[in-house]
Amino acid sequence: MERFSFGVLAAAMLALWLEQLPPVIPLAILFCAALLCWRHTALYCGALAYLLSLSLQFAWQMQSVQQIVAEHSTEVCGQVVSLPRQFVESSRFILQLSDDCAEKQQIGAGGRLELRWYANAGEILPAIKAGQHWRLPVLIKPVRGLANPGSPWREANALVDGVLAVATVSSATGARLLQDTPSVRQQLADQFADCCLQYAAYPLWLALTIGERPFSAELWQGVQHAGLAHLLSISGMHIALLFALCLMFKPLLAQLGLREPWRSLSLWSLALGAAWFYAALAGFAVPTLRAVLTLSVVVLLRLLWHRASIWQFSWLVSACLLLLWPFLLLSFSFWLSAAALAVLALLEWQHPQQPGIPALLRRFLLFQCGFSLLLLPIGLLLFQGIAPFALWVNLLVLPLMTILGIPLLLLLFGIMCLGFSVAPWCWQLLDALYWPLLWLLDWAGQADGWWSLPALPWQNALLLLPALLLFWCCRGRWQLAAAALWLPISLPILLSDTAHDVSDAPLQLHILDVGQGSAAVLQQGDAALVIDLGPAYGPVSATRQVLLPFLRYQGIRQLDYVLISHDDSDHSGDWPTLRARYPSAQLVSDIRRLAPRFHCTDLPKQWRGVRLQAIRAGSYRPEPANEDSCALLLDTGHHRVLLPGDIGAREDALAASTGPVDVLVLGHHGSKTASSLRFLQALQPKLALVSSGYQNQFGHPAPETRARLSLLQIPLLNTADSGYIRLDLSDTTVRYQLFRPRRFARWLENSVTDAETVVANE
Repeated sequence: MERFSFGVLAAAMLALWLEQLPPVIPLAILFCAALLCWRHTALYCGALAYLLSLSLQFAWQMQSVQQIVAEHSTEVCGQVVSLPRQFVESSRFILQLSDDCAEKQQIGAGGRLELRWYANAGEILPAIKAGQHWRLPVLIKPVRGLANPGSPWREANALVDGVLAVATVSSATGARLLQDTPSVRQQLADQFADCCLQYAAYPLWLALTIGERPFSAELWQGVQHAGLAHLLSISGMHIALLFALCLMFKPLLAQLGLREPWRSLSLWSLALGAAWFYAALAGFAVPTLRAVLTLSVVVLLRLLWHRASIWQFSWLVSACLLLLWPFLLLSFSFWLSAAALAVLALLEWQHPQQPGIPALLRRFLLFQCGFSLLLLPIGLLLFQGIAPFALWVNLLVLPLMTILGIPLLLLLFGIMCLGFSVAPWCWQLLDALYWPLLWLLDWAGQADGWWSLPALPWQNALLLLPALLLFWCCRGRWQLAAAALWLPISLPILLSDTAHDVSDAPLQLHILDVGQGSAAVLQQGDAALVIDLGPAYGPVSATRQVLLPFLRYQGIRQLDYVLISHDDSDHSGDWPTLRARYPSAQLVSDIRRLAPRFHCTDLPKQWRGVRLQAIRAGSYRPEPANEDSCALLLDTGHHRVLLPGDIGAREDALAASTGPVDVLVLGHHGSKTASSLRFLQALQPKLALVSSGYQNQFGHPAPETRARLSLLQIPLLNTADSGYIRLDLSDTTVRYQLFRPRRFARWLENSVTDAETVVANE
């Protein structure tokens, strides 16, 4: 069984690097042939079993996606399986497809749709509840997330969660509520909100009980900076904690007169049932489902009196999860949990439990330090950064939450679930208990609590692990060897934080993937200049969801200027949110309601050696529209880059003010009314970029614009296809890198060359 488990894990690692998944039929034949010689080929059987499971499930997923997306405009039936996120003008929820519509077969039944319902003018959306069955007319699109460094991989997450496509309700009049039976989870969530919504700690309580995280942007930033995301979401730790609390009822069962083996059977069944109920309350999110499946294997082995070492158990559980759920290889949390389980096994072997309170405290400190150090390479590899507060914050908060905070919350919530009333003073005392955690998260959110290391090669992160293992597990001369190994690997990490002090830091222009909108960042070291903030409407804010995480990921601490080209929501974004994070940033714009002090042309003529020219093609307007956009010309001495905003009809005046350029960001997202043939001939760009949404309703970039670029042999890069685009402007040639093709799992993303060179103007 160990060899079989090794084969499964090895195949999962290999699958991350495959260009294409192997076909199902040859894999099945090889697997059947390997079974005939199981004794000698268990390793190969495990590898083939995983690849076969992955290929089969991926083929079914892609077939269902193609069928349902081909419908485009259709009616779907299903059950709401998530707690809806209700806003004033929209609602978002997950719909699990089912054959509720008797008149036609539901394509992709059993799969899920990520649904969005927008209210028309004067329309009031119905109250969507989890558990309801709906028949809805929808427009369907494939899942396509924004691809930026430091942002979630939406396509991979959709595979893990079983989401087939994204759908938008096309007509409220055609929607039909087939069955109005809210789920138990929805009823408990409503009951919890009625009694506890007014308490400051309610968002944390909701995250720890129902699995929903209605965190503000400031609170979520504090959670990330403090390294407490694992504590404030229902995960394996919380499931295991509840499981352990249930095992404490063993003396009670003994007093009831139960004898072995019935006492152990009842105790383990009770604990496992409570764990499954807790996971159900969290909506069977990926971490919770993974945790209860692991505990189920533990209980099964216990009841069968099968003894296995923690190493054997770790390999077996990981292999079983991957076979049942092969898309877990795309989940960062799975690999983090697998690494944490391995670290736990190592620490348990090195520091066995001893009696006494001092020994217990010493063991807790050693485990926390060991986890923080030994998981450091995995965190660097997966998240390209470090939360420096994580170690001591966990040492302060984890005992308080584990011993008091979470058990008391689960106790009060359990009493409420059983139908009993909880006195208000109980919730008030619990709120006071959580006050230090809230204060700590608020402080961490305002502090510079994230060390971003995006330039660290992944090989360096992996090579840190052997050095840490030698240092932690060995003594004497082996620790000296670990220090010698650590120094050349960690030196780039130690020096990376001082890169912003170097005057010759590379100059880069980042074109962010914000969908149908525009946002760009000119960066040198830890300082930057931002041009446009991306779209913001309703609950969607690219400023908060894309731009701010990117600035943090890049380690940008100093934001000097923010230029907003004109007053359209796909460019003007969410300035108050950005200003709250960078209060010293100066906003330069013609939009008077946002920038009463500085006009467009007040932008400095130079920034860190780059000549800046802000150009207003028309006359000044306090609420500038498309043609009044403030264009920006960047001149590094080697390269000239033009960002024209949404200018179209006034392109001739703009061209007269700029002259030839090396790189052109197409105006108005590549609209057919912009980037005329005469304009392109006047600028003579060697490379054109466009920021547009995937399958956007406007058809940008327009076929006419593509034809003009093709006629002049100007290559075009589109964020809808390539994701985020980085231009390196420090060299004599313009080098660009595309983000989307550089991800793992090439079989999920199209493989495209990730770096090209364009000859600069002489």
